[in-house]
Amino acid sequence: MYSDWVGPAIAGFLAVWLGVLSFLIWKQGNFLQSLFPKDGKRDIRRKFEEVLEALEEFKEESKKTKADLDELREEGLLHISRFWLLRYNPYEDTGGDQSFTVALLDTRGSGFVLTSLHARSQTRVFAKPITDGKSSKYRLSKEEEEVVKKAMKK
Repeated sequence: MYSDWVGPAIAGFLAVWLGVLSFLIWKQGNFLQSLFPKDGKRDIRRKFEEVLEALEEFKEESKKTKADLDELREEGLLHISRFWLLRYNPYEDTGGDQSFTVALLDTRGSGFVLTSLHARSQTRVFAKPITDGKSSKYRLSKEEEEVVKKAMKK
């Protein structure tokens, strides 16, 4: 009924299976031997204490890293991240768009607007502070209002 090769095939399969299981048990034994050596230098309580100490050190480092990251995030909000430039010709007697207005704002919309008005005889430069996207101290020209709005949208 069974052919001649079935018995040796089952025996071979069982031998391979026994070898794999023996290897895994041997590997597990080596791990346990390294974890709990026979000389008594470390026992399970000492090993758990070492793990808990390492975990506490990790928690402290994690808290410090989070505090540093929060500080960097707050600092980053104060850097210029919104800007817009507009060139235009405010006077009819000059040629080209040599005058400009630039808005340089941080993430919260605070910073300044710099305007340079170029005429034939002179160039005037104005700077106006901006807080939360608005100027509270000085009135803004239409060009200055435009660059602030565009910078805030960016």
